[in-house]
Amino acid sequence: MSAWPIVLALHIIIMQSTAVAQVEIAQSKKAEDEAAYQVDAISFASSRSAQSRMDVFVKVPYENLSFVQRDGQYYASYEMTINVSDSTGRLANEQLWTEEVKAETFEESVSSHAYSLTQRVFEVSPGRYSIVTVLRDNETNVSNRLVRQLTVSDYSTGSFSLSDIMLLSRLSLEDEKKIIVPNVSPNVGGIPDAFYVFFEVYNDPDLDSVVFVTTILNDSKEQVLELDTGYSITHGRNQIFIRIDNTNLALGDYTLYIRAFPPDSSGNRNNEYIAATSRSIAVRWRGIPKGVKDLDLAIDQMQYIAESGELDDIRAAETSEEKQKRFLEFWKKRDPNPNTSRNEEMEQYFAKVEYANKHFRHYIDGWRTDMGMVYIIFGSPNNVDRHPFDIDSKPYEVWSYYELNHQFVFVDQTGFGDYRLTTPIWEIWKRPQY
Repeated sequence: MSAWPIVLALHIIIMQSTAVAQVEIAQSKKAEDEAAYQVDAISFASSRSAQSRMDVFVKVPYENLSFVQRDGQYYASYEMTINVSDSTGRLANEQLWTEEVKAETFEESVSSHAYSLTQRVFEVSPGRYSIVTVLRDNETNVSNRLVRQLTVSDYSTGSFSLSDIMLLSRLSLEDEKKIIVPNVSPNVGGIPDAFYVFFEVYNDPDLDSVVFVTTILNDSKEQVLELDTGYSITHGRNQIFIRIDNTNLALGDYTLYIRAFPPDSSGNRNNEYIAATSRSIAVRWRGIPKGVKDLDLAIDQMQYIAESGELDDIRAAETSEEKQKRFLEFWKKRDPNPNTSRNEEMEQYFAKVEYANKHFRHYIDGWRTDMGMVYIIFGSPNNVDRHPFDIDSKPYEVWSYYELNHQFVFVDQTGFGDYRLTTPIWEIWKRPQY
């Protein structure tokens, strides 16, 4: 672990017809939570005239690196490349370096909690940038790539302005200096009780105080939190920390807004703020797939694998924490590899739910349709026989499952793509035995 100065007395800690079956889970790019590493990019004011500063943070969990044992300890090495391109595609800057990582024990070397955290700083002109990062494990030569977009503001205009927002996983005070650990992921669900945000204020107009209004909106643009915080500020650069209680934030995606108001503002604040900044955040719980954003809905979607009594027991939990616990206990019993942090059975199930929602939605959510139900229970068919334009029949499809020695027939009686199951499912619907 090492300390990197970010600005002033603030220090950042770097931790280290007949057709072949086409009904299937698409092989898409890994989600952020499933990627081999995580990247965050934040813009601040620069000390250089007409320039801004771009800070790029890279977090690599030890479990995604290949360690080798040497002299009783465990070592890994990776090469990281960061390319920064402007809106025209021109390469504006590039950095490449090798990072050496050491773990004291085997358990640490495979831990999902231990990680290598690095920071690189770029001086750039204001504008829109594409940030391409490539991580190559030097032991296996396997590479992973992530792309981020960042709009870098112009902080040299002489007006009152706010930097981008940095999420913090930890804030402490050592020798009168604030020590921060960035939360590189947008997920704040793993931070107990509350998290901090950090941003800078550029007070060229020389105000002596300001009120920051922190607002969090959910995916439906509904306000779920609002917090007023007053600060005394000085001329020039100021560093601001705001504590945000996350105990009442449910699973999901959110947008966090921070607006600055003069201390004497009143009435309709929407028309009075003097500067604003925002960023996306998310609430995910460890062990729950990224696609699960509503726990109550996820419990409903489990009806194809769970007995009604099991679902009633989960729903009967008196608190959200207890409901989450019972939800995870249900899936823990079905985990094919309980010694790992992932639960492949749960991930596969909700991946099928997500696929059904994308491909079988009609008047209702895809997972509730007959095609969605069959797909979630039995998976992708071995063969799909489609008849959309037969003269003497309604449009229909036949899904064949060779291992079940069974076919499911779906007919679109309305002609609007509403395919309904015409053959019984109950006689062969046997829930998996764990």
